[in-house]
Amino acid sequence: MASITKIGKGKQPPRAIEFVDSTDGGKRKRIRLGVVGLAQAREAKHRIEKLHAAKALNQTPDAETVLWQAGVSDEIHQRIARAGLVDPREPLSAAPMLGEHLSKHLQQRAAELKPSSIERLRQTADKLKATFGSDTPLDQITPDGAKDWRASMLLEGRAEATVRLHCRNAKSIFTDAVERELITRSPFAKLKSAAIAAVRDHYVTGEDAAKLVEACPNRHWRTLFGLMRYGGLRCPSETHGVTWRDVDWEKKRLTVYAPKTDKTRIVPIVSALMPILQDAFDEAADGADKIITLSKNNMHRNFHCIISKAGLVAWPDLFQTLRRSCETDLARTCPQHAVSAWIGHSMKVSEKYYLQLTDDLYDLATESAADSAAVEPRIVSQSPAEPNEPPKRHNEKTSQKPLLAGPCEVLLNEADGNRTRNLRIDSPVSVTC
Repeated sequence: MASITKIGKGKQPPRAIEFVDSTDGGKRKRIRLGVVGLAQAREAKHRIEKLHAAKALNQTPDAETVLWQAGVSDEIHQRIARAGLVDPREPLSAAPMLGEHLSKHLQQRAAELKPSSIERLRQTADKLKATFGSDTPLDQITPDGAKDWRASMLLEGRAEATVRLHCRNAKSIFTDAVERELITRSPFAKLKSAAIAAVRDHYVTGEDAAKLVEACPNRHWRTLFGLMRYGGLRCPSETHGVTWRDVDWEKKRLTVYAPKTDKTRIVPIVSALMPILQDAFDEAADGADKIITLSKNNMHRNFHCIISKAGLVAWPDLFQTLRRSCETDLARTCPQHAVSAWIGHSMKVSEKYYLQLTDDLYDLATESAADSAAVEPRIVSQSPAEPNEPPKRHNEKTSQKPLLAGPCEVLLNEADGNRTRNLRIDSPVSVTC
């Protein structure tokens, strides 16, 4: 049996319930109630006796007792739990709910990110809510759950590059929560999320490109294809933004604005692109502004039809592959720093994601090696050595090396004391080093 005791003196001293716990070696235990009325203390005594009896008999307390203990304050419930009569309550989280934090994060990032980046961030947020639930506190999402979330996307058939993108976004979202001191650590911190090199196993050859131009249903698609394959423009962010005012017909250059980087660059109009642009200009309506007026909807589906009509097999990463093929062609004859600037990224990005090793490059290398092997003996025989002198070796410092080749227009700066001379090169040349 339990009893009500007073703790201290006074008109309204704190009360407590004392009982002997037969399930715990006959220990005498006390549960402090604080300053409560006698009726409340008697009710607490009655319910604690019920809880003790249920524990002794290994039974569930009656419904009224369960309801009573569920309604007491956290402090009193914690004291009852310490006495061993009930299980501790799950601690209430002070962290915000996942849905609340995601909404706030997206709203604030919208001011600093491009719309396309916000859309990808929103897709990640939707995946997080679908897995963990919008009403889940941030601090209840564990590293184990984060790893399961990543694995589930792979099991759904998502590409590794796509999964890594969502992991990077999740890291950004939860790192923001850590910086706000809403949680102590990010459960996504150790997930693999570094961008991986693009799959560059397909190159659109000049022959295939000509077939695709012929298969295009109209000048709009021919021009769009030409801007991607021969101009290296991003589709649709750049292709749909260029205007006829951006074309310099005399210098054969095209001014392109890149929303992705918020920068403008000048792209050379190569010989394969010039007639496509000229035909499109001749057929354009008077006063037309935009070069490309095609809808951005269903572009991939329509291009698949063009590829099929050309008798080719569709490749992964449709439009990006055209940009990569364009850069690979330009890099054959032009300095890489110029090519990277024309395509609109750094040389490091070119090397990691764009430049390709095509079959004809291997053929060119083997043919060049064979020619060198055939010519070298003749060079030595033309300058016989004196009887007492060893044969003269080829001097790399005085030999001529082909420095630039192709139709590139570049400026070479040759320092001469305090003077600098600019030399324009408009055709293949050899420069004596």
